Amino acid sequence: MSVNQQESNYRIHNEMTQIQIDLERALKNILEQAGSKIKPEKQEELKKEVEGTKQIIELFKSRYA
Repeated sequence: MSVNQQESNYRIHNEMTQIQIDLERALKNILEQAGSKIKPEKQEELKKEVEGTKQIIELFKSRYA
């Protein structure tokens, strides 16, 4: 693998990590700001969806590690 390809893979990996962090922060903000207005079962559903998305991102990142 060339140095340019390695650098590109490193950038992609880091960007995907940042997306995971941002996604977690967004969920936290949503639950803090609107948590009492969202039914508990919908909150759990949202958490599961976010977790599923984070797992997909993790699989994608593994291609660029």
